[in-house]
Amino acid sequence: MHDLSSADYAVLILLKNEGREISNTELNRVYGFPLVGAACMRLNGTGLIVSDTSRRPYRHSLTKSGAKLLDEPLSIDDDIVAPKTKRSLGEKILWAALLSYHNVRSPAAPASLEERIRSAYDDLAAKPGAWITLTQLRPLLAGVSRAEQDRALTRLLDSDDVRLEPEPHRHRLGDDDRAAAVRIGGEERHKLAIGVR
Repeated sequence: MHDLSSADYAVLILLKNEGREISNTELNRVYGFPLVGAACMRLNGTGLIVSDTSRRPYRHSLTKSGAKLLDEPLSIDDDIVAPKTKRSLGEKILWAALLSYHNVRSPAAPASLEERIRSAYDDLAAKPGAWITLTQLRPLLAGVSRAEQDRALTRLLDSDDVRLEPEPHRHRLGDDDRAAAVRIGGEERHKLAIGVR
């Protein structure tokens, strides 16, 4: 039995939902925090996550033990607090929300790659229909092969609200932009917009 706090469980649930290795850079950009210091050491010590600290940014993923722990529904009693301390009302509400989210979501199938692309787009775009570059998008699909990414991007074009276009001002393209492009119909495409009306 692991003595885990609600914050520890939140990290495990987040890593489970991501379903891949995620860097501190991305954690900070997408979720507003990096996993460092005592929290990182404690979770690695439990064997529930593994962190690659050989280079920065650190990268974290859920282990099989962590996934197995989260296969079971959580209860109010699973949230550990230090002796002689009480949870604030805010912490109780947060934990209740975590329980509800995890226990409802656990049996669900993992998100499809197209859903992941849409979710990543929502994180990056200023508003629905705004253009983002594939250079911005691809780092959020880490752990998925380039071929799978390209196939999913091509499939998304079947949706009425998706546009995938070349950069019309080619002089603006850097090496990274050219490398991130997807080739569709004999054309290199660099920019994605979702939610187009």
